Amino acid sequence: MTAAGRVDGHPVTRRVAVHLRQQDLSPSGHVGNASTVGVLEEARTAFLGHSRPGRVGYFDGVLESLGERARMLVGQQTVEYTSELWYTHEPLLVTLWITHVGRSSFSVAATIADQTDPSARAAVSAEATVVLVDRQTHAPWPITDDVRDVLLRYHGDPVALRPRPGTTASARA
Repeated sequence: MTAAGRVDGHPVTRRVAVHLRQQDLSPSGHVGNASTVGVLEEARTAFLGHSRPGRVGYFDGVLESLGERARMLVGQQTVEYTSELWYTHEPLLVTLWITHVGRSSFSVAATIADQTDPSARAAVSAEATVVLVDRQTHAPWPITDDVRDVLLRYHGDPVALRPRPGTTASARA
């Protein structure tokens, strides 16, 4: 690593393959928007860590070091669709990285691409704000230096989302 969160000048990302199911199709034959959000959730869980039945904490992910100290909640998610995703037996490729680390929350960016066409640009771009919550008090949990250091290893630029109708660039800044 040459700098925090970068390898050879590029942000460190995690790529997760997510298999589609027949029920992920909309009536028009493409992957439906609710299923797309499910794909994002599955990939984000693989990236950050998942819980195991009967155990507290997160395993096999970026936040494994969080342990039992806090739990994660999605506070906001924005999803932008730039092209349709069609059902394929090949998994979708979701690329994830951290775009912001705050006091008790952080942002996770994601793009979804169809692995059958490696030259195609991402069909979906998304960003979710994840809030860490104290397991006992249910209040926001301040991110500790050790957790912040882990998150910053995956830091990169925010995903480029189109402005929402009725907003201006200065209003978003």
